[in-house]
Amino acid sequence: MEELQPIPTDPAPPVHSFAQFGLSPGVLDALDRKGFSSPSAIQTIALPRLMADQGHLVVKARTGTGKTAAFGIPLVEKLTLSGLGPGHAPRALILTPTRELALQVAREIASFSPGAFPRITAVYGGASIRNQIIDLKRGTEIVVGTPGRIMDMMERKLLDLSAIDWFILDEADEMLDMGFFEDVETILGAVKPERRVALFSATMPEAILRVVRRYIGDVEILEDAAPEDEKPAVDQFYMILKKEDRLEALRRIMDSADDFYGLIFCATKAGTDELARRLQEGGYAAEAIHGDLSQEARERTLRRFRSRLTTILAATDVAARGIDIERLTHVINFDLPNDRETYVHRIGRTGRAGQRGKAVSLALPAERGRIRDLSRNMERVLGSRIAWMRVPPIKTVLRAQGTRILSAVLAAAGQPAFPGPTEEPAEASEGQRQDGVFAAASVPPVLGPDETPAPAAGPLGRLKRGLIERLGAEGAVEALLAVTYGEFLDGARYSSITEFPETAPHEGEALRKGKRGRAGFFDEARPGHASGRPGKTSAVARVYVGLGRRHGANARDVAGILMRAGGVPGRLVDAIEMRDYCAFATLPEEAARRAYVFSQNTPEDPAIKPASEGREAAPRRKAGRK
Repeated sequence: MEELQPIPTDPAPPVHSFAQFGLSPGVLDALDRKGFSSPSAIQTIALPRLMADQGHLVVKARTGTGKTAAFGIPLVEKLTLSGLGPGHAPRALILTPTRELALQVAREIASFSPGAFPRITAVYGGASIRNQIIDLKRGTEIVVGTPGRIMDMMERKLLDLSAIDWFILDEADEMLDMGFFEDVETILGAVKPERRVALFSATMPEAILRVVRRYIGDVEILEDAAPEDEKPAVDQFYMILKKEDRLEALRRIMDSADDFYGLIFCATKAGTDELARRLQEGGYAAEAIHGDLSQEARERTLRRFRSRLTTILAATDVAARGIDIERLTHVINFDLPNDRETYVHRIGRTGRAGQRGKAVSLALPAERGRIRDLSRNMERVLGSRIAWMRVPPIKTVLRAQGTRILSAVLAAAGQPAFPGPTEEPAEASEGQRQDGVFAAASVPPVLGPDETPAPAAGPLGRLKRGLIERLGAEGAVEALLAVTYGEFLDGARYSSITEFPETAPHEGEALRKGKRGRAGFFDEARPGHASGRPGKTSAVARVYVGLGRRHGANARDVAGILMRAGGVPGRLVDAIEMRDYCAFATLPEEAARRAYVFSQNTPEDPAIKPASEGREAAPRRKAGRK
């Protein structure tokens, strides 16, 4: 099959105004009200092709480059000039993987409209279906929704897709990956054959493109090859840690930052909830967001995060799709992503609007190979590798805490913030040192030599005078600091961490033999095994998973475990065979090797073994790992 080749943006002629696309005055006025002065790179190449009314499109562009406007503006323009009146069936359908993204897309497209037409209806789960039914019965031209609720409306005979001219998938890789494909296929089958299909996404793996071509036919591939000045300004780092040390490392990263405001990505919904809970118990303003939250809870969580009432958001990849938050300082990969595209999508959420961001990946020892692969890819894509870094030492963390406290106190007194980290001069006495934090007595005075502070009135003044009378000025300051900030400046609140070096000697040999020191499972495949061709090396391996139907698990659960353990997307987990107390599946050989090592390092998870060993153990297993 002929390879699908993306069309880069470089050859496209420069476009400096939306008027150059021939848009109507009403749409141009709406864009002007939004402050859209000139199109982005992806809009420059996508808008003319979508306005041309011919051919299917796959558009690959990073988050924040204007994907929604790239398909929303042509929709509004075409429907505005169509001459349609109220009462017609929907003419455009946009599918999104999450409820929050459906709402965001609907609002964004509505902002391009010159008036009340075209009408837009958001249809999604987790909210009252009654209001959505009323909107559909009144009539609408554009429907934006999630697959589950769209299919529900179709089954109730409330949504007629027979007149759909535009079928658009936003975040198409998620829509077509495991769990969404059958729904999308069903909905696409209800749309008339003459419809036009457009897929928009920040990532688009080659395997997904092959599926697109099989079901849709010939497509034009457009890719936003962003110029250097549009690439995210992100410093990339990784640490090698034990699984149980990642939370402690995360705390030190956050506490050593000047003003941490970031997204923390976890592999599972349960993982986000657990991480947010443990951070909250530690006094951090953290919340979790994932697909199991109701729409009201999602909106409330995002509202608090955008207003910085919370500054830490633990999220899954799917739940974070479409969330566009400005001025994030950090992106933390608490769990490594499954592929390069997802990694780029994650870290691209920081380092925007002229601000430099930081991305830190907390890798396990068995994940060194994945980090090396990601680093090589990032050097090609972004021009910089992922650098190894040490966990911030406790002394550094406490110094940063001290700097923030000094700045906060000075700000409360109406003085400028403390300029930069507090340094300990060589002549500082032992009495001025507090676990690496330069004592408050070292702060430069903000009053002139002949000035005295104005006496405080009321209860505060009485408290001040009482403390000074009993403790003296310096003693009063020390006591107040100890009561107010002593916990934050106590090095005992941080635990020790086992750090691993950037590389491990003889790592490849250790991986081949595994912890038990035996070879075989991940050696070169036996001739003819799996491939059926003598002398050929198999590209896949069959694995055993200690989780079955009697544990309440299904094929999707098994696939999720192997995706996390093997570091692969769901489409590469194949031929899942469910049994009462275990399951078998096929993985790429390298992914199977990673899954085996991951299982050895995480005894609390279901066991992952070579299929041959698993068959021997399966009849004797009761549940999970013994």
